[in-house]
Amino acid sequence: MPSLNKSNTFVFSLIATWLICVVAGLVYFQLEQLKPFDSSKVLLQKHWFNNFKKQLDWIDTGEPSLVLITEKNCGCTIQAKPHISSLISFAANKAMKVVQVELTPKLKRVIPATPAAVIINKNGEFVYAGPLSEGLACAQGSGFVETAVTNLAAGFNSNLLITQTKGCYCVNNA
Repeated sequence: MPSLNKSNTFVFSLIATWLICVVAGLVYFQLEQLKPFDSSKVLLQKHWFNNFKKQLDWIDTGEPSLVLITEKNCGCTIQAKPHISSLISFAANKAMKVVQVELTPKLKRVIPATPAAVIINKNGEFVYAGPLSEGLACAQGSGFVETAVTNLAAGFNSNLLITQTKGCYCVNNA
């Protein structure tokens, strides 16, 4: 009987060690996915907003707009699809035009990472620029965009520029 207990202890120790290694590996790879949104300070450049509008050939329409910038082959965009769908509905309910844009080489000069959002008020002025949210999954509930949309609908211009956050972003190396 004593050898059975030693054998059980060894098996339990082996399983515990394996479990700890698997969990540590998962945590490591998840944290590896956390990237800064704008480490090269693209959004802080002088005349950034005018350059952004120029890259899009933006024409002010007299209505507030939410511009969503995504990248087709970005895994973070795929993870954020439910959040993007939710944002589209949310903005539409606040009488905001939604424009979805795929990242182009020209936009890479003014958008540091994707998925990203830019909000423009009815006068064509800057309201928000930055990521959809922060954190590993860039999911609903941790979003900055909802706050800026709500503020704008209430008559406040947030002038909110989010550059120093980490999350699941595909960083553009323009």
